[in-house]
Amino acid sequence: MHLQNLTLQNFRNHTALSLSFPKEGALFEGANGAGKTNILEGINMLCTGRSQRGAARADMIAYGQEAAFISGDFRFDDSNGDDGGVIVQNAALGFSRDRKTVMKLDGENVGSYTEWFGERPAVSFGADDLELVYGAPEARRKFLDMLVSQTDRAYLSALLAYRRAMACRNALLGKTGDAAQFEVYEQAMAESAVRLVFSRVEAVRELSALTSGFYAEISGGAEAADVEYAPKVKCDSFDGLEWQSVYLVSLAERREKDVELMYTATGPHRDDLRFTLGGRAAKAHASQGQCRSFALSLKLASARFIEQRRGGGMVFLVDDAVSELDPERTSRVYPLLEGRGQVFIATPRCQAALGGRVMRCAVDSGNVSTW
Repeated sequence: MHLQNLTLQNFRNHTALSLSFPKEGALFEGANGAGKTNILEGINMLCTGRSQRGAARADMIAYGQEAAFISGDFRFDDSNGDDGGVIVQNAALGFSRDRKTVMKLDGENVGSYTEWFGERPAVSFGADDLELVYGAPEARRKFLDMLVSQTDRAYLSALLAYRRAMACRNALLGKTGDAAQFEVYEQAMAESAVRLVFSRVEAVRELSALTSGFYAEISGGAEAADVEYAPKVKCDSFDGLEWQSVYLVSLAERREKDVELMYTATGPHRDDLRFTLGGRAAKAHASQGQCRSFALSLKLASARFIEQRRGGGMVFLVDDAVSELDPERTSRVYPLLEGRGQVFIATPRCQAALGGRVMRCAVDSGNVSTW
């Protein structure tokens, strides 16, 4: 899979931008604020329906405009590279300041996020990836949920169902003491939660092995990296019904405490990931360079994870992700991406050697020129 072309209208500082890309990708160079990252953000929106920066849709609409529009054609080749198996899919996304959103695939309306998400897999690399190591558990949960959802639509459905049921349970807190009402939503939460937790356990096992391998390549084998899943609900059994039972008991026992907090304080929405280097917590004991290398290794591992589960290539969005690594480690990063998918790089100036077929672009105040 690769993106053949991109159109941005009233998106950030790009009022009317149209670009065509080779399957290898493109390099965007320019000063800070020129609009390089905005192009990557538009591509990520087409792939996932979300900003890799976590921005609200209203904030992505150009100043003084009421709506923004993004469109692009994705080419999907069969595994043998036979042109007879080529499929080109147009993805189009429009949104306005009054919170209206229209999503279309090949001109047909897409009614739900689950239909849009996961068909055009993307992995983003950015300087803020360090938050995966240093930041709050929410960042790590979001990373894991996004990753697994791109390879397992049933997981995404379970995640959305869990959130809906939890929102209903939270709405009851402080309003009623009727256990029967709580039990309806708690049962729904438990049924979705067991799917989430068991899928996460399996995914983290794969992700840890991949992360360890990439970290060894980037660091030169200096330290051993490991990723561990840290669930809030403790249950040694891998039987789904038993796990559900443990979680239901936990929810029932915590109702009074949750009323005081006015939210549900236990469950998969509170789980975390632990990152270690040489058996010690990376957040507390590793240097910033080591932590940045860990974050990059984690993102590279997530790309390989998607590749192993889906195949068919993907889009890489690299936003000056290696700017703070030392030169020796930096030189090892780009070769790990090359040939694995379509790579889009945004940077003030690229120091790495790139393939000759990568399109080179200069970005200046929302204007893009190629050479």
